[in-house]
Amino acid sequence: MKKIFFLLFFFCTSSFLWAQKFTASASKTTVGVGEQFQISFSLNANGDNFVPPSLSDFDVYSGPNESSSMQFINGSVSQSVSLSYILAPKKEGKFSIGAASIVVNGTKISSNSITITVVKGNPQAQNQSSNQQGGNPQQASAPDKDMSQNLFAKTIVNKTKVYLGEQITVTQKIYTRLNLKGFQNVNFPTYDGFWSQDLISKSQIQLATERINGVSYNVAELRKTFIFPQRTGTITIDPMSVDCIVRQQSSQPQSIFEQFFGGGYQDKVYTVKSNPIKIDVMPLPDKNKPDDFSGAVGIFSMKASINKNKVKANDAIDLTLTLSGSGNIKLMDALKINFPQDIESYDPKVNDNISVTSTGVSGSKTYDYLLIPRHEGDFKINKINFTYFDPTKKQYITIPAPEFDLSVAKGDNTPSTMVVNNVEKEDVKLIGSDIRFLKNNFSDEKISENYFFGSVPFVAGMISPILLFFLFLFFRKKHEKDNSDATLVKSKKATKMAKRRLALAEKHIKNNNKEGFYDEVLKALNGYMSDKLSIPVADLSKEKIIEKLKSRNVTEETIKKLMQVVDNCEYVRYAPTAVSSDLNTVFSDTVHLITQLEDEM
Repeated sequence: MKKIFFLLFFFCTSSFLWAQKFTASASKTTVGVGEQFQISFSLNANGDNFVPPSLSDFDVYSGPNESSSMQFINGSVSQSVSLSYILAPKKEGKFSIGAASIVVNGTKISSNSITITVVKGNPQAQNQSSNQQGGNPQQASAPDKDMSQNLFAKTIVNKTKVYLGEQITVTQKIYTRLNLKGFQNVNFPTYDGFWSQDLISKSQIQLATERINGVSYNVAELRKTFIFPQRTGTITIDPMSVDCIVRQQSSQPQSIFEQFFGGGYQDKVYTVKSNPIKIDVMPLPDKNKPDDFSGAVGIFSMKASINKNKVKANDAIDLTLTLSGSGNIKLMDALKINFPQDIESYDPKVNDNISVTSTGVSGSKTYDYLLIPRHEGDFKINKINFTYFDPTKKQYITIPAPEFDLSVAKGDNTPSTMVVNNVEKEDVKLIGSDIRFLKNNFSDEKISENYFFGSVPFVAGMISPILLFFLFLFFRKKHEKDNSDATLVKSKKATKMAKRRLALAEKHIKNNNKEGFYDEVLKALNGYMSDKLSIPVADLSKEKIIEKLKSRNVTEETIKKLMQVVDNCEYVRYAPTAVSSDLNTVFSDTVHLITQLEDEM
């Protein structure tokens, strides 16, 4: 009976696994240099953690483009998902596109690999092939005359005249009356002169409807950012640019079937730019500005507490200040507090609990002060004030903390004290004889002559400044020599900067922020490659990186791993519906990759 049950279970499980098909296919396997073709990865089920193969030998013109279908046959439902790329080979030869992988019901499965033969390019055939692929995006050389009325981008701010440190809401939108299929090559402004915080949207971009001058548009909100000016004067927010994929009817139908049903369609790419925005930043008023102002701009509140008010001398006390509200809370400095002289204080430990919502940046900031009273007595902690500037009221608002009374008793290891004329004096301790008799006759006494001049300490004191001066010159020249080579300096700092970036990426893992994680990993790798290989970030390309790495004898396997990580990050970053790998796995792979590059270069 057990054998029958085991065989039945094995048969059902095997049938289920065999039913999952994950295949790769290409529209053509022999292409010319620069000729576009399509590869597709199809799965007849739902999957997660899709990992594409390395496409470093090809230029990626589009993708990943995701599509899904569902069929009802005899009452049963079948579903399939397809991810496709539009590629063009860079050079002649035979190239293998490796297997992609995906997880289905907890089981990782892989697709087949594809071999592409690349021959010498034929520009005429290439153009014909490009025109025949009506569904593939084509870069429009110039938009139609009325295109700017039907497709445009806008950068929208809630205010253009603000105070220093005041919060501004920036929204990047695309307006269209066309059949918009997607976006690529999105370039958001860097917000120079501002501290910025993006609102992370976990859902796919949804189209809404807005009316402008009586005309209805479909609107896609690409990003909302909250910025805080860090200097006064006029600051310009640079335009956003984005390539919009628009599906249009082809002017020349390709077949009788298409002519009969109204012609074929093709996807065109139009680049749109938003308008630059000028922000007038005013300085905070000097009138009624307190000396202890910490730079807070917004609307805030404060809570203060102390863990105990009766202690012994040299015992520790915790004073906690919590500042809450909305505004530039992340940029605030610690409060300037004047504690009593007999109470020793240390720099506070700062804990942030800040979040970004659709209304802006808000949260709390907690300062934990460690206080140690050194003498017994009664003390008072007062005059702790928190001042912030309210831009809506255009005035400074001061919130006082309650006073704290401390009663400090004599400590276990504290010397006893006595009060004389209302002044505390330490008890006198006699060590040996503290009063000696005076001698009036020195005739029989010999005064020993011990002179400091000419002694060893004297000579050492005279020579040591000269030695220190020469040591200073030696280390200064060495420092100037080491820093004269800018390339070497950047190379040394490359790993340190990459690890710092990856530290930010690790924080996004804890918050399960997929977009922020892949963005930081990509920035870390780009910055590392730029510094290590002495390539400006603006000139970074996969071809240059591969060429430089090969010149430094980096192995093909390591280069392939690097390109695969970069492709995976770009894929997840720019595809809203993309499935991604486990973030911890990607993080550990990236750290291992940087270590491996350091060993090989």
